[in-house]
Order: sequence, then structure tokens, then C-alpha cells
Amino acid sequence: MNAVVNNTTATNSQAGQGLMSQQTFNKEEVIDLSQYWRTIKQAKWGIISVTLCCLIIGGLIASSAVPIYRATSKIMADPQQPNADRNEQYIASALVFLYYETQYEIIQSRNLAETVVDKLNLVEKYKAEQASLPAKEPGFVDTIKTELSALLGNGEKKAKPAAQTNADIRLMLASGIQAGIEVSGGKQSQIINISYTSDDPQQAAEIINALSEAYIQFGLESRLDEVKNTQSWLGEQYAQLKTQLQNSENELSAFRSQQGMVDTAQQQRTANTQLQSLNSELIRAQTQLSLAEEQYLTIQNVKADSKSLYSIGPVLQNKTASDMVKEQARLSQRVNELEERYGDKHPKMVAARSELNSAQNALKTEVNKVVQNIERDYRLAKVQVKNINDLIAKNTSGIQSLQGDNFALVSLERKVENNRRVYESFQSRLMEANVKSEFTASNVQIIDRATVPQSPFKPNIKLIIMLAGVFGAFLGVVLAFLREALDNTFNTPDAIEEKLKLPALGITPVVKKRKGDVIPEKQYLDDSRTPFAESINTIRTGLLFSNIDKPPKSILVTSATGAEGKSTLALNLAAAYSQLGKTLLLEVDLRKPSIAKNLQLQNKLGLTDLVLGKVGPDTSSFQTDINGQLSIIACGTVPRNPLELLSSQKFDKVLASLKNHFDYIVLDGPPTLPVSDSCVLANKVDGVVFTVKAESTKIKTSKEAVTRLQTLNANVIGAVLTVAEPHKMSYYGDHYYSGEYYGTEAKA
Repeated sequence: MNAVVNNTTATNSQAGQGLMSQQTFNKEEVIDLSQYWRTIKQAKWGIISVTLCCLIIGGLIASSAVPIYRATSKIMADPQQPNADRNEQYIASALVFLYYETQYEIIQSRNLAETVVDKLNLVEKYKAEQASLPAKEPGFVDTIKTELSALLGNGEKKAKPAAQTNADIRLMLASGIQAGIEVSGGKQSQIINISYTSDDPQQAAEIINALSEAYIQFGLESRLDEVKNTQSWLGEQYAQLKTQLQNSENELSAFRSQQGMVDTAQQQRTANTQLQSLNSELIRAQTQLSLAEEQYLTIQNVKADSKSLYSIGPVLQNKTASDMVKEQARLSQRVNELEERYGDKHPKMVAARSELNSAQNALKTEVNKVVQNIERDYRLAKVQVKNINDLIAKNTSGIQSLQGDNFALVSLERKVENNRRVYESFQSRLMEANVKSEFTASNVQIIDRATVPQSPFKPNIKLIIMLAGVFGAFLGVVLAFLREALDNTFNTPDAIEEKLKLPALGITPVVKKRKGDVIPEKQYLDDSRTPFAESINTIRTGLLFSNIDKPPKSILVTSATGAEGKSTLALNLAAAYSQLGKTLLLEVDLRKPSIAKNLQLQNKLGLTDLVLGKVGPDTSSFQTDINGQLSIIACGTVPRNPLELLSSQKFDKVLASLKNHFDYIVLDGPPTLPVSDSCVLANKVDGVVFTVKAESTKIKTSKEAVTRLQTLNANVIGAVLTVAEPHKMSYYGDHYYSGEYYGTEAKA
């Protein structure tokens, strides 16, 4: 059963710790902007002071600064040259984004700056100004430096610096002009703004106008120099190419004369024409050969004297043979007619037969001629085709021979042609360069010349003062937060709970010491309705409710170190307890007692005398009765060893006797860290009240004191913030300040 209870308790404890840690995390995670505002509000006078100082410094800087004037001219720069051809325009368009960056560098170059120096004769002006200045005598510091240099140099004085030459002055002035030039524009338009700043407005305008003119002149000279260089180079190359072309033409002419050759192109055309004609004749001859061969093969398949010869095409196409065939047919028909009529022996029959035989012989003779002609034509066709093929082969061989023989001629002709082409190209470019050299228009024009500025560009007094004010306010806020971050004291009761992990029982407001006012130790006794008295009542209420069932009857008031308001709290707290019952204020700070002095008590005896037995407990010589409910026992005689006295059994008996006699006992104890008295007393009372002085007690010191008390098992009920100023605490929260309410009650 006990184990179950223990486990349940442990589980609840872990859950509670987890909930507390989650709440703590959420609390830290939320950014309290109001706290930042309270910090600024608390340090408002410091911030205002720092801002005023920065404003004064800014005003002094602005009023003492040398006025600087700015002169500006506006020029238009076209990336394309006025006489640029189409290729150059294309290149310029492709590289236009680099053009203006290049122009900026040219405008800010040392070359243009030196040109301006020469144009305005600034070297002579500078020398005249230096000559008009009074001679500067060496000061005390310069004398000391000279003597030290002489001593360090083994007694040898340093040689005087050489006088500046015109070249040195020119370079120096050019560098100064370079430093003052500003160039802008050329991004969205062709306009370039050139500015120059100087303490002399007239000089600024003159320099910027001279710079604009020098820039335009530089562009013209650069372009013309480039054209001249190109023209010179083209001229040299043109002369060389002309000589080279003439040499190649002479070499070609000599080779033709030596070899007896004409133009290779004409020879090639002639050979090609001949070959084309032979190919046409070959086709025609081959066609005739094919026809002759067909007729020749026809007569080869027919026997000689055969009637079939009469039916072949050439015979049929022969008009003489055709007429003879018709005549033979007529005579044959006549013979047949005469044979039927007269008989074979008849003279007409014989004559007819004789005519028929003659006709047949003549026809046969004619057919043989046709056959012989066919054979002759076939042979002639074959010979003709063969002859044409021989001519074609001979012509082809001649062409090949011509190509081989004319290789050197072709090479020379190609060389002449290439030289002529390059020569003509350079001739064209040289003519263009000659035209460009005569073109003096510039692609840069001045739109607005610089005028003498009427008002200074710098310093901008309004801007400087405004920036000084902003910087001062920012610096003041930073210093305020830095002070807040570096502050390691207690400012509010919440800080006590956060740093010491103790309940904050309340505060004791600061009591300003003015002539005729009641001292802080008697505030509650003088008036129990003041804000101070109400704060004491709040502390008393917190002590009573720290343990409702058994509220503490004996309370030790201590602190980490001295002068933290513990005695004031103890006396006023005892006076507050006297409203509830019989109360005793017991001073146990036996090393530096202060109650008798502060309250101007007449009794010389006290606690020490009572513990040591110098007075009896039944006497009242060691006790001061204030109002019947409040009694005070001061230190009395200061002991030699307070720690042994407080640790003794006699003190325990006296304390026990006093507890039986009084309802409440408030012990004004010594500080915890310097001595160990409070550590001994802490275990002899029901509770301990720890005091912390506002804006004075160090956090680390208080932690060490509380840890020491808790290590000795002391019941530290809570802590009180003493000597607190409510109007300052209001910066950390309006709930800390209630002076108006208490003031109203006090007046009522």
C-alpha cells in the first residue's frame, strides 16, 4: 500500500514538474513588448540627455564643416559610331551593356584628369596660390620631431624634402580631380550625368565643363587614331598585295609563252565541244550500223538466186527492181497467153520467151546489186563506228593529257585569281578607311553644360541634425537596454521570486529624510495608515498566511549584507504585530546594534545582560515598553563573542521564556554572509524573513545567503524588497504603484 502511494505521489510530482516546466517554457517563449517599453520609459531622461548631446555634436559638426559644391553636366553618348557600317552596328548593339561601363572608366581616368589640368592651367594657379600663402614656421612639435630624427639618425639631420616639380603637381591635381568625379546614368537611356564636387563653386563648374570637352575630344582622337592606324596598315598591305598580284600575273604570262598554251578554260571548252560532237556522231553511226546489220542478217539467211530475195525490204524499196518485177510479171502473163494460143515453136512465142528471159536476167542482176549494196553498207557502218570510237578515245586521252600538262598552268591561274580577290578586298577597305578619316562627327554631344552652383551640396545641416538625433535616440535606447541587461540587482518583487525562488512578501517604500520628518524606524508607530504602514501590514499578512494552521510566532529578520533595511523592517514589523497581540522586538545583532541608538532608548542593559545573568528576568531594566503591546529588548552590553552567546543553552532558555511571555517575537538579526550568527538563530525561530535592498543588493550575494540558510534547514518564509521607490517600480508594471490610493487614505 505504501509503495502504491509512493508511486502515485512520484507520478503526480513528475506531472506537476512537467506542467511547471511547460508553463515556464511558455512564459519565456512569449515576448513581452511592454517590458521593453517600460525599460525605455524608465530611462527616458537618460535617452533624452544622450539625444541632446548627439544633437549638439551634430550641430557643431554641421556648422564647422566646409561647404562643398557640386557641378553637373549632362551628355548624350550613342554606342554606335556615326559612320559605322552594318556589321559594326550589330557588334555595338550586342556589346552595348559593356559600352557605358567602359565610358565611366574613361571619364574617371587619370588621362582625362591630366588633360583638364592642362586645359585650365591648374598647375600655374596652384603654384601662385602656394606662393601667396605666408611661410609656415615650424612649431614646437615639428622641432621636437626634427631633433628626435637627428638623434636617431646618429646626429645627421634629415634632408629637406625636394621641391615639387610641375609633373608632381600635375599628377597630384589630377588625382584630386579623379577623386571628386561621379558618373551615373546610361542604363535606361543614352544620357550620362557627370558631377564634380569642390569647395569652390566656380572651379567645380569649370572642371566639369573642361572634363566634358576633354571626353568628347578623347573620343574623336581615339577614333581617328584608330582609323589612321587602320589606314596605314591597309596601305602597306595594299602595296604588298599589288606587287604580289603583278608578280603572279607576270609568272603566268611567262609560263604560257614558254609552253605555248592558251587559257586552260578555253582549251577545256574546245575539248568538251569536240567530245560532245563525237558522241553525237557515234550514236548516229551506231544507229545506222544496227539497221545495216539487221538487213545484212536477213540476206545471209536466204540462198543466192532464191525467189525470197525479191521479198526483202531493200529489194521491195528499190524502184528499179520493183518495176522489173512488174515487167517480168507482165511478160510472163503474155508468154502464158501466147503459149495457149500458138505453141512453143511459134515465133511470137519464142520472142516472148526471149523477152521474159531477158527480164528475168535483168531482175536477178538488179537484186544482186541490192544485196551487194546491203553488204557494203554494213561493212561501211562498222568501219564508221570503229573510226568514231577511235576518235573519242583519242580525244579523251587528249583531254587527260591536257589536264596533266596544264596542272602548273591551273595552279598559276588560281594563284593569280586569289591574289586579285585579296587585292580588290583590301582596295575596298582602304577606300572606306580614307572616307572615315575625313569624317569628324562625334557620337557624344553635350546636352547641358555645368553652371556655377548657387548652394552647397554638403553639409546637409538638416540631414546631419536629423541623423544625429536618430543616432542619439538609438544610442540612448541601446544604453538603456545595456544598463538593464547589466543590472544585477533587484528592482521588483517579481525579480525576487524569479532569482531567489522565494515568495515575495512585499516591499518597504523608501522614506525620504527631510527635516522634521519621522525616521523610517518609527513610521508605523507614528501613523499606521501611511503607504509605508500599509506595506508593513501586507508583509505581516503574508507571514500570517504562510502557514494558516500554525502561523509563525517567532520571526528572524536578516539580510545578505549590512545596510539593507532589515532593522527598519524588523522594528516596523514588530509594531504591526503589536496590533494583533503582545509583541517583542528582540535585537540579536550583537556585533553592530542600532535599535537603541535609532530609537534613543535610555536603557543601557539588554539581551546580553539578560543571557549572562547580569539582570533577572523579573526586572524590567532590560526591556522598553512602547505602547503596552510592543516591547523592545535591545542588545545591551556588546559581548566579546556573540556567536558563542547565541549558541549557548542560556540563550535558548531566555528565548523559550520570552516565547511563553509574548504572542509574537521579531528578531532583528545580523547579516548572513559576514557572520554566522543568523545561521545559528535561523534554527531557533519559526521562520526567517530575508530582506533585499532595491537597486543595491547583488543577486549573486543574495543567492549565496539564501542557499546558506536553506542548507542549514532554516525555514525561509519569504523575502522583502526594502527601500523601494514605487514610482520607479511602476516602469515594470502599473500594479507596483499605489501611492495615490494610500495618499488619499492618509489624508482622509
